[in-house]
Amino acid sequence: MNLNKLIRKNVLAMKAYSAARYLVNYEDMQFLDANENPFGEWNRYPDPLQKKLKAKLAQSKGCNPDTIVFGNGSDEILDLLIRAFCEPGLDNVVTHAPGYGMYQTLCELNNVALKEVLLNPDFSLSAKAMLDSCNENTKIMILCSPNNPTGNSFKLSDMQYLAQNFKGILVIDEAYIDFSAQESMLSTMDKFDNLVIIQTFSKAWGMAALRTGMAFMHPELAALLNKIKLPYNINLFSQQFIVNELDNATLMHEKVALLLSERELLRTQLLQLPYITEVFPSDANFILFRSEYHSQLQDYLLQHQFIVRSRHTMPLCNNTLRITIGSPEQNRQLIALLQSFKPSAI
Repeated sequence: MNLNKLIRKNVLAMKAYSAARYLVNYEDMQFLDANENPFGEWNRYPDPLQKKLKAKLAQSKGCNPDTIVFGNGSDEILDLLIRAFCEPGLDNVVTHAPGYGMYQTLCELNNVALKEVLLNPDFSLSAKAMLDSCNENTKIMILCSPNNPTGNSFKLSDMQYLAQNFKGILVIDEAYIDFSAQESMLSTMDKFDNLVIIQTFSKAWGMAALRTGMAFMHPELAALLNKIKLPYNINLFSQQFIVNELDNATLMHEKVALLLSERELLRTQLLQLPYITEVFPSDANFILFRSEYHSQLQDYLLQHQFIVRSRHTMPLCNNTLRITIGSPEQNRQLIALLQSFKPSAI
């Protein structure tokens, strides 16, 4: 991949903001460069390059720290990619529908067209259709696998085919990968220099409040995103907390195993309800199901303080609700409500 041919010319030419402490050992210096208050526990700006966190995560993932980029949520990383490669009003991004709604929001924010390719009726991906929708101005392709809101994973062979044949940046959003039996595309990253794998600490790790997403990519591409990101995008508390939590991976895997068990329990119960016509397989921490009474059911659950998400207006998702897998206590309360719901004639 010739990265320079894909990058927006103004981004390629810009001089990055440079803090005086970018290239130093962050912990062993006396900082008198950034006009901070010298007193207090949280008085210093955080490490702008998150070196300790990258080293810790690289050890956990078995990769090079130079391949990692952190964002204030995964959405910031997606925004950085669109801003780096897509000329407003000219270039476009290709993704699939149904899919994660923020792709549309970020493209609209950057005045970049989003082309959505309809999934197959079983929510599987057509790699050929994705490539056929591209043109010379398609700079980025985004796949969400496991997919939100459908819950299924796309075939590794299809994603690898796209990585090999797409001429732009292929982004695989793996926010839910820890709940899937399918292997992450991270294992094939070394084969494709146009591949970006996005993961998150919000789902399996249970740290959504810290707003920290992670992405893995070719070092040249990582350097580009670090060049254009805001310098202090990950706060110090989040960096320190995540470094400590990475030592508790066993506990995370135990919680994931519990959620998978609860997912199967909820799926079994949903299949037994007469007003539900279809329950879709899930590789994520949620279940999508179809019912002609979806609106009544959503209102009924809300009356009992349970919020679930309607996906009725999304392509191929008519009459559907998406339910996140909760704690065992929440799930049992939810199941009782689902069993007590009495739909009225439409």
